[in-house]
Amino acid sequence: MTLKQTIYLALAVVCLVIGIHQAMVTGILESYWIFMLSVIFLMLFRMNRPKP
Repeated sequence: MTLKQTIYLALAVVCLVIGIHQAMVTGILESYWIFMLSVIFLMLFRMNRPKP
């Protein structure tokens, strides 16, 4: 796993945790964009796999 992948995965997890917290506090509609950031970071993580 490269440093870039590690950063993307960490950001995805952080956004997911923050999104869950905000969904409990303010509601799912107010925190939807945070969940989408998490999905974007997961996609970037998957795209940056080393090629064999």
